This record gives sequence, structure tokens and C-alpha cells, in this order.
Amino acid sequence: MSQYFIESKSKQPIFFNFNRILQNQESGIDFDLFIREFQENFELEQLENWIKFWSKEGEEQVLQTWNEKYKDYLKTEKEPEVRGETVSLKEANKEYEKETEHLETPRTDSDILPEKSWDDLWHEHREEIYCEQYLIFTTIFYNYFLDLKKSIETPQAITEEDTEEEDEAIAKLTEELEQLENLGLPISFGGRPQNSSNKHKSSSKTIHYSDFFSDSEMENESSDSDIEDCDKDLSPISTKEDEDSLHSVQQKSISKIQKRKRNRKLKNVPAFILEEKGLLKYWRKRFSLFSRFDEGIRLDRESWFSVTPEKVAKHLAERLKCSIIVDGFCGSGGNVIQFALTCDKVIAIDIDPVKLEMAKHNANIYKVSHKIEFILGDFLQLAAAGKLKADTVFLSPPWGGPKYKNKKEFDIDKYLLPVSATELVSASRNVSDNIALFLPRNSSVKQIVKLAGIGKRCEIEHNYLDSRLVAITALYGDEILTKTTTT
Repeated sequence: MSQYFIESKSKQPIFFNFNRILQNQESGIDFDLFIREFQENFELEQLENWIKFWSKEGEEQVLQTWNEKYKDYLKTEKEPEVRGETVSLKEANKEYEKETEHLETPRTDSDILPEKSWDDLWHEHREEIYCEQYLIFTTIFYNYFLDLKKSIETPQAITEEDTEEEDEAIAKLTEELEQLENLGLPISFGGRPQNSSNKHKSSSKTIHYSDFFSDSEMENESSDSDIEDCDKDLSPISTKEDEDSLHSVQQKSISKIQKRKRNRKLKNVPAFILEEKGLLKYWRKRFSLFSRFDEGIRLDRESWFSVTPEKVAKHLAERLKCSIIVDGFCGSGGNVIQFALTCDKVIAIDIDPVKLEMAKHNANIYKVSHKIEFILGDFLQLAAAGKLKADTVFLSPPWGGPKYKNKKEFDIDKYLLPVSATELVSASRNVSDNIALFLPRNSSVKQIVKLAGIGKRCEIEHNYLDSRLVAITALYGDEILTKTTTT
């Protein structure tokens, strides 16, 4: 089974979320049965989720794309409705002709609007977006099934038999290469080596891919095509004595062009992002982290890859709406800002004074700092003291940096910082029984369910931006789960 990647053409990705409630039974959960039942009910669940998604997001998508597509037409539209009747575009064209007949420049065909009413165009456009979004949604939902199945399956350990077979294959290949070399035959074939980024091509199928979430670091250095263009501009020097000087001239010319292009592309990028290879991809998606980034948002190195994307944070804020909420690891304030828009009071805690100052600054940009109480301290100690109380606790602890995704399965009791997920949830229950835990996308569902306690339920929510699973949110507590069943 292949996963499919779809990415929106706009700067802002589309947000999708799918959730399931599981009960931690004393005898354990039959996950094989769970997956089989999901497969059997797949089409029905897909339809139910689609109806929910379209009723919430559909009209906004239609209106947004309508305004982008028909912005020129809308300039000529004065009153779409007069006495309950729709004004046709043909009439609008005649009116426009009267207004512009004194002008010397004639109207072109592109200026003439199609002879359809705005009402007809709107219905056509709505149907087009509906079909397009349905295709995207069904693809994402299929990916969700695969991701859920993967997070339930236990990774297979490499056995001694597998290792022995691999050693035998390597030994056989080495022997064959030695024989070819002894016969004077070539032992390597093909063209020039491929770029390291293309060595391991994903088996996943791509429907539409923009590079919004691309791991490519092409902006860190010029492409081969840039270098080839530079070579074409250089005059060839054929003498052998001048080869070294030619090489130095080429290198200088290439370096200058590379520098100019890099300077154009990387304007206003923080120095530490330029210095560390791999961070540039986070800069490219800065507006998905904070939509008001250009108004002065501050982020340190760690915050760039740990802040919750704004669309995900908005959803969590709506989902966890309550009177008082505690964010135990507030960081640079991505979640805190959104919580302040839905909750009466937010208690933002962080042990790092630099991050806390950034969170205050960023909250001021969104004009919500008056609803947030910032506390410099250790959440675990504050929770253990028993004086901290709230309706809901939100936890987004450090995952250990970007390398978390290299693990086949993220053990939440081993890799989470500063303590295991079990200790974290246990301490949080001193503050509230309602807990939301924001976890890596490769976390084990079995471990997540176990944290609920014997006989208790847990809601597992998969959060997607376009087709990319960005995180899993685990929700505990009767009040939170009641909200799910009633909404």
C-alpha cells in the first residue's frame, strides 16, 4: 500500500484531523480486530468525516478560491442583485462599453466577461471546488488509515537469520566484483552519481507536491543548472598549462553568481538558520507557524522546529476551550496565543526565561497578553506542589529535536523530555483530570492508550496539514471526551 501526498497550491496548507476513542481494557485491546473493523467500515467513516469537514471548511474554501479566480470580474460587478433579480454579465459588459466608449484604447477579448450570470458561475465554481476537495479529502483519509495501522503495528526486530542472509549476499557480491576486476572488466556502470537527496526515493505516490514541506535544501546552495549556465558564459581555454587558471576563474565566477542568487533568496533570514544546514526549510514555512510573522514574531533556533503550526494550534484551542487552561511547556507561545482567543485565562509555564520572553512578545503582537499569566518555572515541580489548578492541562514537551522522525517508533516513555509520558501525565493529574498531550507522529498508539489507565478511555487525534501527518494529540478526561460526543 502506497501513501499519496497532496499539498495545497496556496501558501497556507489545509488542516485535517481524524479522531478515535479507545478504551484501555484490563485484558488489552485487540488491535488486529480494531484494524479489521476500520477496514470494513472504511467507506461509511470516510463519508461521515467528509460531511463534517465540508460543513466546517467547505464554504470558506469555495469563497476563498472564488475571490482569487474572479477578482477581475468582481471589479466590474456593481450590484449582483437588483430587486431580487441577478444581473447578468452580458448586461454588465454593455454597461462597461457605454462607460468606456470615449476611451481611445479598444477593449480586448480578455476584458469581455462570459455571457453567464454570476449565479451560474458561482454554482459551477462551487461544484468544481467540491469535487477537488473531495478527491483531496479521500486521499488524506486513506493516508490516515495507513498511519493509524502503522502506529499500531509493532516494528519487527531484525533477526539473526536476516543478518546472516544479508552477510551472505554481500560476500557473494564482493566475490563477483573481484572476479570482474581480475579480468580487467569494469566494476561500476552508469552516469555520474546522483545527488544524495535522490538516493533513496520514496515509494509514496505524489498527486500534487509544492515543496511547502520539502526537506530540500536547494536554497542553501545553487543548483547544477546554475553552475552549467555559468560554464556556458565562460570562454573555453584549451591549453594544458592554463587548466589550473581556468579552474580558478570558473570557481570565482560561479561563486559570485551563487552569492548573488543566495543573497536575493535569503534576505532577512536569521544568521543561525543560514549557518546550520537543514533549518532553511522551516523558514520557508514561517507563515504556517505564525500568520503574522512579518509583524515581528521572535523565535530562537529550537522554536523553529518545535512550535505548533498555527492551524493546528487553532484547532486545539477550539477543541480545549474552557475557563482556565495550563500550558506546561509554552515555548515561544504558538499554542498559548490561540488558547487566549478561546479560553478565559491561560497559565503559560516554561523553565527557559528566553522562551518565556519570546512568548510574551509574540502574544503582544496578537494582542492577547492580557489574558495570559506567564510563569517562569518547572511545570513538574509546580504540579507536584498541588497549588496549580485548572480545567485543562495542555502538554507539548520537547521531542528531542528534528531527529525524532528518524525513529521507526517513538517510545513516549523513553524519548520524551524531561521525563517519560507516564510521569508527565501522572504529575498533570494533580492539576486536572483533563489532559491533552501533543506527541510526535510516529508515537505508539498502544502506549498512548495505556496512559489512560485501566478501564478508562482515550481519544487519539491525528493532525494533518495537507497530506502530511504533523502530530498526534492524545486526550484524557471525561469532560474532554464528552465534548467530542456532543459536537
